[in-house]
Amino acid sequence: MEKKITSGSVAVQDNEDRGSFRATLSVPDMVVYGLIYMVPIAPMAIYGGVFQSSHGMPALAYIIGFAAVLFSVLSFGIMIQRFPSSGSIFTYSSRIMGPRMGFLTGWLMLLQYLISPTLMYIIAGTAMNGFIPAVPVWGWCLIFWAFVVVVSLRGMETTMVVNRLALIAEIIILGLFMVLGIMYIANHPATSGFTVQALFNPDEFNFVDTMSAVSLAVLSYVGFGCIATLTQEAKDERKGPPRAMMIMAVMLLVLFAGQCYIATCIDPTGAVFANNPDNGFYIVAQMISGPWLAVLCAVAVALSQGVFTALVAQTSVSLILYSMAKEGTLPSRLGTLKKGTNLPLTANIFVLVLSFALIFIMAPLGMNMVAKVGNFGALSTYVILNLCVICLCWFKDKARHQVFRHLLFPAMGAIICFGILASLGALPLVIGVVWLAIGLVYYTIMCRVTHRAAPQPAN
Repeated sequence: MEKKITSGSVAVQDNEDRGSFRATLSVPDMVVYGLIYMVPIAPMAIYGGVFQSSHGMPALAYIIGFAAVLFSVLSFGIMIQRFPSSGSIFTYSSRIMGPRMGFLTGWLMLLQYLISPTLMYIIAGTAMNGFIPAVPVWGWCLIFWAFVVVVSLRGMETTMVVNRLALIAEIIILGLFMVLGIMYIANHPATSGFTVQALFNPDEFNFVDTMSAVSLAVLSYVGFGCIATLTQEAKDERKGPPRAMMIMAVMLLVLFAGQCYIATCIDPTGAVFANNPDNGFYIVAQMISGPWLAVLCAVAVALSQGVFTALVAQTSVSLILYSMAKEGTLPSRLGTLKKGTNLPLTANIFVLVLSFALIFIMAPLGMNMVAKVGNFGALSTYVILNLCVICLCWFKDKARHQVFRHLLFPAMGAIICFGILASLGALPLVIGVVWLAIGLVYYTIMCRVTHRAAPQPAN
């Protein structure tokens, strides 16, 4: 059934527009899905680096990082209500900016999501290798990959069960750290304390250095759009996903900033991990309760990234491939669903095979470089997302009575995301541009050589 953009509205599609998807996901389901992908304990892995860059104010870096992505969350909310689709930003730009821009947007999304599962395996494999070096990093990666294969092929409902168990475990471990940390602070007033300086210290504040810390901290927020890929499976496809996305973003702000604030109050100077910032959070955990808590936190980060986040990333990219295939920009075989489930089987198998190969190709590059390459895709599509809101609401619909919602907020989102994108470094930018060039070549061949009809934006 064709979607139609009218003056500020989109024709209702209901079940026919959802195709073979079953509307099974509630707002809590989607919040859980998003929280697992974003990882509530994500700051544990990069705490030391954010602490040092911000001169002892990591919580402030996460607060500013939240402000940076908030505008894009608002833009997502507007677009989801206009275009319910599992293709998310790909679909929005296709309808608003035309088929060529739509394809390039989807192509950039693929850069982020195709790399994401592999990055999670590498992070987890590296962490576990530090405790059991007899198993090489690639060996751990394959163990995590095998688990994702088994669970992801069973469909979305099985994924949700695993997600709930994982989230409970992460919250318990985070809660344990917070309680023990507060007790430590109360019992060591000479070296620790609840201070405003742990949030903002005017004597140490430096704008350039703080923004450098934000550019690292904001990576923990990248990926919130994964909820948009679930729109066609939501019970309320127009209001459910935006609501879930905002709830998740606020929860992440509290969790991220909260754990950083407590860790900073425990060791305000950062002296205890000055020579080992990569393991800064685990060293702080060891201060308050011994090696067992440090190991518990490290293993939790490894499992959350290598199993549960990788599982959500696997599901998300499969749905994106499915959506692009249904639009006609990728082979039609990828646009098929397994009967009786919400699983795009062919797309899922393709991503699993690709991830297996990428483990051996990308592991030598290191976690930071792989993450930055993936973030090129994420940040560039967020820029496009915000521009879509301006193009549709401000110019096409001329809904200019909402200046903040339809112009200023999305403009700020685009500017901030572009600024972070520009700070990624030379190599990720080069790789990103090359990826775009490959996409243009593919699109040209598809349209001019094979004469396959490109998807057209609905009128």
